[in-house]
Amino acid sequence: MLDIAFAPLALVPKTFNTGDKVRVTVSLVYTAGVSATVKLFAGPYYTNLFGEHLVGACVGQADVPLPAASSPSTLPATVDFVLVESSLGGIENGTYGLKLWIENTTISGEQDSVIIVSGNPDSGGGSGNILTSMMPMLMMVMMLGMIMPMMQGMGGGGEE
Repeated sequence: MLDIAFAPLALVPKTFNTGDKVRVTVSLVYTAGVSATVKLFAGPYYTNLFGEHLVGACVGQADVPLPAASSPSTLPATVDFVLVESSLGGIENGTYGLKLWIENTTISGEQDSVIIVSGNPDSGGGSGNILTSMMPMLMMVMMLGMIMPMMQGMGGGGEE
């Protein structure tokens, strides 16, 4: 039997540049009938209208050996992750939360708004980023503009 809990996260917001390595140290409170090794993961996440999203390119992992313990024991664990810049499929400038979890369990912990990211190279003076982010919506509007007249023509000719 393996029972693990994270000590509550009480982090203060900190600013990082893209390319920085972020080290997270947590306290695991656990009991284990036999020695085991678990995978600890950590990474930044953001929340928008569609829910919570992990920045997968920036997730780090560490193997944490847990010695057998019949009574609750506390063990520090450390995991590192790198803030990969957005041009490489990583993180945008902004404020992110920190999520920690242990593989193949429901054990997780998170804290909102603790990672502030800057340092992404600017592409095109800022206006290029706005156009790039709006491109999917513009394409949808253009497709609707082409499809709607065809759909109205299929509705039948009962109006004369």
